[in-house]
Amino acid sequence: MSGRNIRPPDGYKTQYHRSETLLFTTMSSRYNKVDRRGATRQVPMQVLALGFSRTGTASMRIALETLGYRETNHGFAVWTNFSEMEMWTEAINAKYFGKGKPYGKKEWDALLGHCMAITDVPHLLFAAELIEAYPEAKVILTTRSPDSWWKSYQSTIASSLSSPLGTFNAWLEPATAGRILEFWKLVFLAMFKTTDITEEVAKKRYVEYYDEVRALVPKERLLEYQVGEPGGWDRLCVFLDKKVPEGAPFPKVNDTQAFHDHMKSRVVPIWKRAAKKYLPPVVMVCLFVFAVKAW
Repeated sequence: MSGRNIRPPDGYKTQYHRSETLLFTTMSSRYNKVDRRGATRQVPMQVLALGFSRTGTASMRIALETLGYRETNHGFAVWTNFSEMEMWTEAINAKYFGKGKPYGKKEWDALLGHCMAITDVPHLLFAAELIEAYPEAKVILTTRSPDSWWKSYQSTIASSLSSPLGTFNAWLEPATAGRILEFWKLVFLAMFKTTDITEEVAKKRYVEYYDEVRALVPKERLLEYQVGEPGGWDRLCVFLDKKVPEGAPFPKVNDTQAFHDHMKSRVVPIWKRAAKKYLPPVVMVCLFVFAVKAW
């Protein structure tokens, strides 16, 4: 594959956050209603990027798509498709809570058959299952120190899940924001196996998880990679047998500020819809009360 500059894949739209160097891609709305149930595999699964959230998974997604692995499915894409979210919920409930039938290769091909690669949650909750289902796929573990990871997790995901604003948005739109919030709470309950996610609990699980994946994958199929490491694309491209994209710096997106900017971009439409729905009746009631008092 010849080198080329980073550009969003077909079917995606580009969003620039405060820094124009932080390129973010989100799924186009035309993908939001695709029903994966009963689907079959359309492209080979080639890469399983199974690092924890907040280890550069969004950057790895863009890097993999730049190298030709389309689609690379990431957690941000999951919450734009409620059909996919329902299937992930089934899989999580079966594996972690003993409810329903565990997913096998047929179900994974239905849910992920359009993907050549995956990264982030909820995928990493099924690291063992995906490694078994796709034995030819190469495995990447994006890494960072437990201390650095915890600081990032706490200031982004943890704060969002426990935010009163998130609860308020879920109340405003229970069918959308409410479902999304409950889904992500379920995801991280499964990840940490507790709702009391202290620093000690989280770091312990982080270290355990990486050891579990290392034990599952032959060394020749595994790359441990730190986004921002010296050499940029070099080790990744050698591992995947791809040419380094010419003139393209390795993607660096979704830092703490970009994460919160992304959250805000999803919240504002909720508030606008709520204002349109609730403000007219409130205004009418206020006018009525004012009129009665004036009378």
